[in-house]
Amino acid sequence: MTLHDKTILITGATGFIGGHLARRLQTQEGAQVRALARSPHKAAPLAELGVEIIPGDITDPDAVRRAVRGADIIYHAAAWADEQGDRDAVWAVNVGGTQTMLDAAIAEGVERFIHLSSCAVYGSMQQMDIDESAPPRMSGRVYHDSKVAAEALVFDAHRQHGLPVVAPRPAQVYGPGSPQFTIRVIEMVKAGKIILVDGGKHYFKPAYIDNLTDALVLCATVDAAVGEALNISDGQPVPWKDFFEAYGRMVGVEGFPSVPYPAAYVYAFSKELMSRITGKRSSINREVVKTFHSHNSFSNAKARRILGWEPAVDFAEGMRRTEVWLRAQGLID
Repeated sequence: MTLHDKTILITGATGFIGGHLARRLQTQEGAQVRALARSPHKAAPLAELGVEIIPGDITDPDAVRRAVRGADIIYHAAAWADEQGDRDAVWAVNVGGTQTMLDAAIAEGVERFIHLSSCAVYGSMQQMDIDESAPPRMSGRVYHDSKVAAEALVFDAHRQHGLPVVAPRPAQVYGPGSPQFTIRVIEMVKAGKIILVDGGKHYFKPAYIDNLTDALVLCATVDAAVGEALNISDGQPVPWKDFFEAYGRMVGVEGFPSVPYPAAYVYAFSKELMSRITGKRSSINREVVKTFHSHNSFSNAKARRILGWEPAVDFAEGMRRTEVWLRAQGLID
C-alpha cells in the first residue's frame, strides 16, 4: 500500500513527533494530511504546507468524529507526556482520549489505526534487549501506566471490532525539535546544571527522529504490521555520559560532575518538597533521576523484520544533524 492521495489524520501534529510525521507525509509521501489541533495558531505552519486543520482535541467526541470522518489512516500521536501531571488529567488524555479516537475509527471504518505507544509500557524493566515478548506492566509511574492502559484499549479494539491497528513503541526520541532530549538538554548543559548519576554509566536508548518517522510511514504501508506492537529504537544504547558529552562538545563544555544514585534520589525528593511549598516547578524530580538510573535497552529486531526497516541515522550522525539544527535555531552560537 502507498500513501499517495490517502487522507491521513494525525493527532498531536503540533507536537514534536506528530509534527515531523505531518511534514513528511504532506511534502514527501503525497498524502492528504489533516490535523486535529487544539490551537489553530500553533498549527499555522502546518496549514501553510497544505495540512487541513480541524480545531478540537482528543477528549471531545464531536471534534474527533469530525476529524475522523473520511480519513483512511489515523496516526494517534497526541498524549500527555509529563510525568509530573495530575493522574486524573493524564488518564483523561492518554486513556480516555485514546478510547474516543478508537470509537470514532471503528464507527468510520478507517483502514488503519497507528497508535504511538512507548517503550515505557515495559515498566522500566531492567534488562538488556527487551523485546515485544515481554508483557506490558504497570509500574506506578503515571505516564508509563497510562501508556499501558491506552495500548491495551488499542489491541482490544483490534480483537473485538477488527480495527486494523499497529502500536509502534518508540524509545527515547531525540533530534531537531525534541523538547526533552535536545532543547532541554542543551539549555541545561549551557546553564551548568547537568549532573551525572553513577558516573553516567546507565543508558540512554536513542531513537533519532528521522529513523522513527521512517518506521511510522512503514507502519501504515506494510500489511504484516497490523496487529503488532513494535519497538522503535536505533538499537545500541548510549551511556548517559556519552549522550551529555556529545552536547557538551557543541558548546565547549568538557565533563560533568557525578553523584551516586541514592544521593541523587534524596536530592530530587527534596526538590519536589520545595516545589510543593513554593508552587514553582522543579526541573529535577525522582522520575528524572530514575530515568538516568535505568540500565536497560530495547531490541528493534521485530520492527526490522516485519517492516523491512533499518535505522539509517546512527548516533554520531544524529548528533551532527542535531547540532546543525541547534545552530540554525540560535540555541547555540
